[in-house]
Amino acid sequence: MAGRINEDDIRTLRERADIAAVVGDYTSLKRAGGRLKGLCPFHEERTPSFTVDPTHNLFHCFGCDEGGDVISFLQKIESLTFPEAVERLSRLSNFPLRYEELSPGQRKALGRRTRLTDALVAAATFYRTQLEGPDGEAARQYLAGRGLTRDDAQRFGLGWAPDRWDGLVRHLAQEGFEHSEISDAGLATIGRQGLTDRFRGRVVFPIYDAGGKDVVAFGGRILPDVQLKTGPREGQPPKYINSSESAVYKKSHTLYALNWARSEITRRQVALVVEGYMDVIALHRLGVRHAVATCGTALTTDHFRALEKFAPRVVLALDADAAGFAAAERARSLAEEVGLREVSVLPLPEGRDPADLADEGVDAVEAALHGTKTAVEFQIEHLLRGADTATPEGQTATYRATFPLLVRLPDRVLRYRYIRDLVAPAVRLSADRIEQELDAEVTAARGRGSAPAVPEPAPARRAPGDVTGGEPSDPQLILEREVLRTALQHPQLLPSAWKLVTAEDFRAPLSRTLFEAMSDVQLEDLGAVLAALPDDAMRSRVRALAMSESRVEPDAGHVAELVARLRAAAVEREVGSLRDDMTRLGEQLGPEDRRRYVTAFEELERRRRTLLEGSDH
Repeated sequence: MAGRINEDDIRTLRERADIAAVVGDYTSLKRAGGRLKGLCPFHEERTPSFTVDPTHNLFHCFGCDEGGDVISFLQKIESLTFPEAVERLSRLSNFPLRYEELSPGQRKALGRRTRLTDALVAAATFYRTQLEGPDGEAARQYLAGRGLTRDDAQRFGLGWAPDRWDGLVRHLAQEGFEHSEISDAGLATIGRQGLTDRFRGRVVFPIYDAGGKDVVAFGGRILPDVQLKTGPREGQPPKYINSSESAVYKKSHTLYALNWARSEITRRQVALVVEGYMDVIALHRLGVRHAVATCGTALTTDHFRALEKFAPRVVLALDADAAGFAAAERARSLAEEVGLREVSVLPLPEGRDPADLADEGVDAVEAALHGTKTAVEFQIEHLLRGADTATPEGQTATYRATFPLLVRLPDRVLRYRYIRDLVAPAVRLSADRIEQELDAEVTAARGRGSAPAVPEPAPARRAPGDVTGGEPSDPQLILEREVLRTALQHPQLLPSAWKLVTAEDFRAPLSRTLFEAMSDVQLEDLGAVLAALPDDAMRSRVRALAMSESRVEPDAGHVAELVARLRAAAVEREVGSLRDDMTRLGEQLGPEDRRRYVTAFEELERRRRTLLEGSDH
């Protein structure tokens, strides 16, 4: 078992890796001065706002605020853990990694979770071996009948659970696993005959974690027209069963094939959710690799949260019937809860599933995908289909039935488009008339508090004193921003007077925080500056500042002037503070006190003039 990756190797790899080459595999980059620019691979945009700084091996998108180093880029774009991203980068860079072996104490500390994962991996190997052996002949024929080759079976790790009560249990026990570990991994159940295999006489589909590193569960399908020797005494066994939940597997969190689909989901910016394992495999074989499936359970908010990490849009393959309508309604509610931008539907003809569609070829699948509908459109069409619109009463009842769907849309223009394009033609009434009634209903519902308020878009606001975001309007903040940006981008141009600058020379708290972080490290090492900051939000802001464009190309004289103006402004604030003190104290000041204030005023004024005239650079 490999241990931790050597820290020196991680540091060296991070410094040596070519971020431009890595990022260039995901988006086209063009030279812009000393940096590279391109369209952001993390969000849709038409104007490039994604910037790569090869000097510091950093990237930042000024559109969606994603940013970091080359390792974090791979983590985000491929949804990898940190160790996975390091290992991926080492392969891309042809840089061998060293691992620190675990001590016996560390091995023990890995605990029961690792033992369960090891049991699942051993089970997957057992099932694959059984599929290749004499006992797997019927399963191989079934897979061949579904169009799967031996290479397909190996690619997706398919296996065969023999029709025996304890074939896997005996094998894992011989491998050194305790009965409690086999049971806790969801691989066996305890019955009258003791510990028995959970999967018997079934084709087995391993389910991996999102990173594709570990098997966490299995799904199993019985063979058609085959009577199980270990089946139930009465009735028929279910066609599909799944592992029970365990310490490493939660059905509500896990999606089948997400480990294979995540990069394609990120590339397409959409995930396709189907129902069955064979549906996913059939689509992936055709090259439609953004398909995933739930593991024998309904979609949950956690499923949507998992998908939202990769793409803003989810397409559901649903039957165009009442069950599909209910599934779309549930999906809309879950997506709204998570904040997912869009849920769409791929309507399936009656009695057909995505695997049937895949049998027609990739062109048929892609054509169907181009014909997806938004969940609202799918639901409205379901309500309109078969509605009685022959009478005025029927027309009114039909368009009013769509109101609960439309009222949840926050965009009034979007509501009107659905009315104009779908509802009004179906009921043969004026779209404006229907919209007026819907608007009245929205207003009344808000008053009753029985409907969600439709949010009005608000202009983006920046926190007061944030010099790291967009251009501030306060002259002092503009000055502080320019000073800090120049110090980050051109530290070699800083004058000797920079050593005299203190945190008190900055007015904004964020400026002071950044200056203090810069004071503790070498400015040439931007990574060290970022590491010294208190949180990721601050690091993101400072990274953006360090990679933002300056209005002018600075030289030594310009930078010296900026630093002098910063210090002079701090002196002016001292003058203002003294003046406020004199006003507040008024007649309480005696002659001696007034002379001290005047002397202080004169000294501060001398310092201010000296700074602005340039003799203190």
